[in-house]
Amino acid sequence: MPRIKCSVKGCLYQEGTECRASSIQVKPTDPDLMTSVTDDTACQTFKPRVSMIEDL
Repeated sequence: MPRIKCSVKGCLYQEGTECRASSIQVKPTDPDLMTSVTDDTACQTFKPRVSMIEDL
């Protein structure tokens, strides 16, 4: 499995500094946008940890 670094706190798939999802999907934040910078992308695989939701 490829090692994918991730620093998003509270994701179900995050272990330390790596994503442990079996696959990931990254899409542009705006479907009509021709993405050319990192800030215009978003991880569609993100799932919040249950404990993070309960803390809100």
